[in-house]
Amino acid sequence: MHTRTTVQALEPDRGQVRVRLRSPRGTRHLAVDHLLSLTGYVGDAALYRQLQVHESYATAAPMDLSATLLGTAGGDCLAQPAVGVDALRTPGPSFFVLDAGSYGRLSTFLVRVAYEQVGEIVGSYTHPNSQAPQPATAR
Repeated sequence: MHTRTTVQALEPDRGQVRVRLRSPRGTRHLAVDHLLSLTGYVGDAALYRQLQVHESYATAAPMDLSATLLGTAGGDCLAQPAVGVDALRTPGPSFFVLDAGSYGRLSTFLVRVAYEQVGEIVGSYTHPNSQAPQPATAR
């Protein structure tokens, strides 16, 4: 792992990748098979900042989903199961954080997961025997 390091150049080299790195310690050259860029990306929570969505300090993801994901961590991210509507709930009535933002800085998010999340929420509203999230009522 190379923290506080920037990639200066990438070049293919006989089935590997030659990487030129620059860090506070100087320039370094590596030949690697795989390159992971774990940048700590976090979605923009400004949209729901005033809605009191409880976020995990560790992941910056909504708390219930974060706890569920961390509880099932390890193994193949391609085999991760659907988490269910309850893990996607927030304290706001009928408000859900979906897509990459729902995973905070966890690196296991897949586009397939976004489709599944939307399907679970829509399904909870359209299947009569499910415990559908109740829309907020006007007062």
